[in-house]
Amino acid sequence: MSLTFSLPNDISIIEPTVDFVYKYSLLSGLGEKEAKELSLATDEILTDIVLFAFEPEEKATFQFSINTTLNEIEVVIHELGEPFDPERHKYSPEKVKRELNFDGAGFEIVKHMADEFLFFLKGREGKEFRIIKRIKHSHILELFKEEEIKVEPGKAVEYTIAPVTEDDAEDISRLIYRSYGYTYPKEEMYYPDKIKQALREGKKFGVIVRTEKGEAVGYFAVLMSTDSNIGEVGEVVVSPKHRGKGIMKMMMKALIDMAKAKGLLGLFGEAVTVHTVSQRVNAKYGFKSTALVLGIFPPAKYKGFEHKQQRISVVIDFLPLVERKNVEVYLPKEYSKILREIYENLGIEVTNLPKKVYQLKDKSTLSLVINYNFNHAVIVVKSFGKDFIERIKEKTKTLSKKGIKSIYVDLPLERPEIKEFVSKLKEIGFIFSGLMPLFHREKDYLRMQKVFDDYDFKEIQVFSEMAKKIKKKVQKEYREARKVS
Repeated sequence: MSLTFSLPNDISIIEPTVDFVYKYSLLSGLGEKEAKELSLATDEILTDIVLFAFEPEEKATFQFSINTTLNEIEVVIHELGEPFDPERHKYSPEKVKRELNFDGAGFEIVKHMADEFLFFLKGREGKEFRIIKRIKHSHILELFKEEEIKVEPGKAVEYTIAPVTEDDAEDISRLIYRSYGYTYPKEEMYYPDKIKQALREGKKFGVIVRTEKGEAVGYFAVLMSTDSNIGEVGEVVVSPKHRGKGIMKMMMKALIDMAKAKGLLGLFGEAVTVHTVSQRVNAKYGFKSTALVLGIFPPAKYKGFEHKQQRISVVIDFLPLVERKNVEVYLPKEYSKILREIYENLGIEVTNLPKKVYQLKDKSTLSLVINYNFNHAVIVVKSFGKDFIERIKEKTKTLSKKGIKSIYVDLPLERPEIKEFVSKLKEIGFIFSGLMPLFHREKDYLRMQKVFDDYDFKEIQVFSEMAKKIKKKVQKEYREARKVS
């Protein structure tokens, strides 16, 4: 969930805003101590902005946002006040003792109170502060003994399937642990409270399969997209001794029917490339491969599969739920051929719109979503401006310093400017990833990616013919980018 406000640079707004952050943090799952720390860090930044970012008597506003996920809460403050470089105002205990100089102490307080603190200096776009606190929940092993969880349900004569409710949360976590140990990539699935919260807030819907004794043996859920009417078939598990019984087929059919009933335009899956099992399942139900995303998850060990330890890449498989016979988009010449093939594989005829005269605005409009658990970030382009490449360079530099391993840029294929900027993104190390159909605002996007780790493409296994073509393109550009860097 994300809330955004426009605040005046008036000292009177500090106390109620900080109070709101404290109360909202408690409602979002932070403990009292952590909520107070986030509030204190917010207070420090707000005070600095109101008192020092603008000229005395100057009336101005700045943007304040608070974003919550199951794992963390993030305060984002963006202002267009006077330039400020924290590198020139570093806190020094020696200066405090010697000169009573507390320069930089505010940033030091924020760093101490936050789990993550990021500062972006955007030039004409001002400054952006991001303060992050992680939400703590009880792990399934804190609720049940390991030997109790590992007991496998016995053979079943028949199975029943039903929509998931909050009451199923503990059984789902136990099922995940029993089936995957610690290798399931989405860590929140080991925390029943996080599952309950996601269901309560409508962030996902799913089905659960039980034996006639009521033992949970299958779970499958769709995660709702935050900015488009599509969903991800993103969580699935079948108890080991109950595989091969048609449970996956039963759940997938039910989920597709539920998604259609809810009016979703499509479903997508992030199928890991450590093996091709999930990719084969997706293909069986009509999903089509559209992209290869490198390094989206941290390294993990998958039971039953021998593989090199490197960040986990995924194939994006997409299932249209509403027919689209044709689309009109601007295809960059670098990727015109492969994008056409991806569209055709989806059953969509594509018209490549001709070059169009346009006037670039001074400023780009971008949104940045950082996944701190998985150490990747997605930059979504809403509009292009003259500052686009410099903004991307600045964000890339800051994110890499903070340990972000993979950065993805989603470019709107409906905008003619895309034909100009793809080549410029390639010049700064971004490479092809693929088509992201209907991923933002019900529009199609081209994803480009920049990764900072090394990848052995022999370890990236893909199943469909389209995925093989995409992999070949990604691998070629990856090698070219490595030579340049």
